[in-house]
Amino acid sequence: MEERLLKFFIAVYEEKNLTRAANKCFVSQPNISNGIKLFESKMNCTLFKRHQRGVEPTNKAHYLYPIAKRILNELNDLPNIFTKSAFKNEVKIGIADSLPQEYKLQFIKKVNELNSNVFWTVNHCNENNEINLLVKEWKKEEDLFLPLWQEDYLLCIPNGHKLLAKNEIDLVADLKDENFIHCPPCEAHKQCISILNFANKTINTVGNCSTKTETLTLLMAGLGLTFLPEYFIDGWYGFETRPYKGPRYYREVGLAYSRHSLQNPAIAKTINYFSKNKLKANKFNNFGYYFKP
Repeated sequence: MEERLLKFFIAVYEEKNLTRAANKCFVSQPNISNGIKLFESKMNCTLFKRHQRGVEPTNKAHYLYPIAKRILNELNDLPNIFTKSAFKNEVKIGIADSLPQEYKLQFIKKVNELNSNVFWTVNHCNENNEINLLVKEWKKEEDLFLPLWQEDYLLCIPNGHKLLAKNEIDLVADLKDENFIHCPPCEAHKQCISILNFANKTINTVGNCSTKTETLTLLMAGLGLTFLPEYFIDGWYGFETRPYKGPRYYREVGLAYSRHSLQNPAIAKTINYFSKNKLKANKFNNFGYYFKP
């Protein structure tokens, strides 16, 4: 379909007169008349009824008009599709599971502040993303890494448990025969096993979970103790944390990216900002509350 035929059709539809439509398109009246006949032939239908005062669109013309306008507008915009500002700040990011919601949203908000008209493509973490927000241990060896925050693993104890009577837990003396919830696929499992090995005590495994989220669910249900990252559990209920005597473990979360990704101005600006500034986030007690059953 020729672009000029679409223009002729739209002009005749809007003007309801071949002469005025010809003037609008800067062509002669016979030229636009022949163009409409050709267009009708290609569409295999009659689009206008001719009379002495001009033309009257048919029902098929009424149906076709908004479609033709959309197509013509898209054709006119096509040369500028890669120069519009909305496409200059596209960010393709992978976000790991089991990261604290507050930190994720504050990161997204800050990137939006730094870059106007950001278009986000958010995926699971993989090598096809320009940048990945993840735990440091999960990054590819060749990627650069910019830390955004650290969080300790805390000993989480379900409500009503006898250990909550203690102000500090002795891993050696207090954890014998306790029920524990594990998350084998994630880095938290390695940290948990290391701490428990330090205690050198027998424990009862009551659950193996595929994610920290499900580990948290079993903890809140009161099934057993577990170790989970500090900010990940912030704001949830059904358990309390206690300090313990033993080795400290933590996870470092940040941005993994290749040098090539810095060619994206939005990512380069983001990396530059967080290289000099800390990611600020709120604790749940600063802005929210919940009902404890």
